Amino acid sequence: MLLKGTPNSKLSIEVNRQGEIFRKDIFRDKVLINAVPFAEMIDENIGYIALTRFNEKASSEVKKAYRKLKKQGMTKLVFDLRYNPGGSLLESIRISNFFLPKGRKIVSTKAKIKKWSTTYKTKNDPLDLEIPIVVLINERSASASEIVSGSLQDYDRAVIMGKRSFGKGLVQRQKELTYGTQLKLTISKYYTPSGRCIQELDYENRDSKTGKVPKFSDRGINEFKTANGRTVYDGGGVMPDVEINTSNRNKTTEELLKSKAIFDFATLYFYENKILENLSDFKFKNSSFNKFVDYLKIDTTFVIPQESLFKKAFLSAKENNISRAYNEITEKIEAYKINEISKNKDIILELIKSEIIERYFYKEGVYQYNLKNDKTISEALSLLKNKQKYSKILSGK
Repeated sequence: MLLKGTPNSKLSIEVNRQGEIFRKDIFRDKVLINAVPFAEMIDENIGYIALTRFNEKASSEVKKAYRKLKKQGMTKLVFDLRYNPGGSLLESIRISNFFLPKGRKIVSTKAKIKKWSTTYKTKNDPLDLEIPIVVLINERSASASEIVSGSLQDYDRAVIMGKRSFGKGLVQRQKELTYGTQLKLTISKYYTPSGRCIQELDYENRDSKTGKVPKFSDRGINEFKTANGRTVYDGGGVMPDVEINTSNRNKTTEELLKSKAIFDFATLYFYENKILENLSDFKFKNSSFNKFVDYLKIDTTFVIPQESLFKKAFLSAKENNISRAYNEITEKIEAYKINEISKNKDIILELIKSEIIERYFYKEGVYQYNLKNDKTISEALSLLKNKQKYSKILSGK
């Protein structure tokens, strides 16, 4: 990318903002990404830590955030791993070690070649073995996030809440090839302490005719036991102890989320509405979803595959007498898109709200808003305040 370059070097850019064009000089610098962008007390007893990635500073930042909240009176913790795609394996082990004793197995890798199979254990004294923890995960929590949540679940150290995780449990190693290229070779799979395989897709049994990759869950699931004797299952990813019911994303919604539609709508909303002074003044009701639907009628970024193929076929047709039919089918496709994404209205609304709030109050504002309005965080708060229910979940009785 042109924006990348040597630190302290200058780059001149031309910006088109809402029709106004102006120039800016940008001085490049090292970009330091905070693995823990937010850590605050939800109330006088319960702390909240959001971990968004497992980079080289993840464990040190989690430890720093934990100690800060302990000084503020934290006796219970909500640990948010939602939308965390993973990263460093060693960092996931160190973070698990914060809440598990020294010498415990956290994850193992199993390969066909024995020397590539490894067991990883905790090496340090823990931070806290007693504090009640609720770990939040969703369908975008992957890899290292699944190692942490899976190990804490297997040792009954935390209640896992949310949606089933992504199911990324493959270990890859890079092999140098000619002309500066590399081959990423899958050498083994991750397994939790109880023996569950994290991986969702079974590439080893790909259909030779169709090329389709089956899911482990398609072939049945296996039972495993936690330290307290609770039954947990494999079949891909980590299943939460407490599932939060939300709609399941369909393919059309996935296409919407890949597009810039929500981003552009939030930008338009920002410029068309008054500047908010306080986060408490933000109001975006469920009925406002209709405003987003109206915006999609003029949006050009949200295009589903069927729509793209149909348009390509129309443009390649030599006859011009099919314009009416083309318009009718286009309207039907548009109606289909709206109908499909409306099935995921609950998910899309939350993403729209977050995008709009970020325009006014940046990422910190989104986290502050979620502390009071996020359904999953509210459920975690309720569970941590109910000691009997929390203990019952972990005991399996």
